[in-house]
Amino acid sequence: MEGIKNSVIAVCTVSAAICIVESLVSGTRLKNQMKLILNLVLITAAAAPFFKGGFIIDLSEFSSNNVSDYGCSQEIYNEELRRQTSYNVSAVLLQQIQSSGISCEKIETEVNILADGSISITKVTLKTDNFKKAAEIVRSSLGSETEVVDEHN
Repeated sequence: MEGIKNSVIAVCTVSAAICIVESLVSGTRLKNQMKLILNLVLITAAAAPFFKGGFIIDLSEFSSNNVSDYGCSQEIYNEELRRQTSYNVSAVLLQQIQSSGISCEKIETEVNILADGSISITKVTLKTDNFKKAAEIVRSSLGSETEVVDEHN
């Protein structure tokens, strides 16, 4: 930490010297040469800790934080993904049902996100005037193993 502090002090000192020297030689022919020399000194001051080989950044104070402390954010993400997927699938199914002339008041899709990230649609609940035909549309879209439930019953 002491090396970083000394490096920052050196860079600030050299930067201040550059400003002063540039102000003094601003109208002379030496301006470009002095600027080049001072920029080289600035680069040397900034890079010196790296060339010494003893420059090690200690991040031990950050290692005390445990990644598992943030596990709830993954749960929140998975729940929101499940909710959004359910909404999107329901919207597509509703459009398919309505496009075949069936009035559908309500559609709920039960979606599960598995550990490997795959999506499983296990159950669809419908409230419609022609359940049998709507259920056929749902099964043709999602697969015959999908459970379709009539909310009226």
